[in-house]
Amino acid sequence: MKKKGIILTIICIAFIATQSKAQFNYIGGGIVLTTANNGYVLNDYEFYNNTFGFDIRMNYNYSKKIQIAPDVKIYLPNKESFPNGGSTKTTVFAFNLNGHFILNSRSRNSYRLYLLAGAHISGWNIVDKRGSTTYGNYNSKDFKFVPGGNVGAGMQFKLSNRLLFYAEAKYVISQANQLIFNPGILYNFWFN
Repeated sequence: MKKKGIILTIICIAFIATQSKAQFNYIGGGIVLTTANNGYVLNDYEFYNNTFGFDIRMNYNYSKKIQIAPDVKIYLPNKESFPNGGSTKTTVFAFNLNGHFILNSRSRNSYRLYLLAGAHISGWNIVDKRGSTTYGNYNSKDFKFVPGGNVGAGMQFKLSNRLLFYAEAKYVISQANQLIFNPGILYNFWFN
């Protein structure tokens, strides 16, 4: 299942990149910080993804007011230890396909403010080695896909003719709700 999800993500990004060569402008990435309001519940236990990660993204200018921004986020493992010697480890990756609605598209400023909305799917790799508990003996490995949606806002600021700084905050609405902060740098390979 994990390999199928990664392959599907790569195919989607490759399709968007090849179909949008004339208008495709920036590619890059940054860091991600996530805070979880709700975790993913498995075996009557809530697993969280409160970690840093890395973001790889592209921007496709559909029009002056709308951008399409697919991205892949890969998070560092979130480990938790228990007094009885047991532990859990949660590793998450996510694919997002967001639309950016540019709020100040008519101004000639070197920055853009935007609202975003889009689709989200994350893969949760959970290693549950809590050992014996009152509710049972847990020693399992599971991989689950969690679909959802994104809403948020962001900004883009030109650093040079080819470099663009971005920062956004978005809320993932899914079985495992998360608030995500994401700054980074994009590079223009095809100068427009």
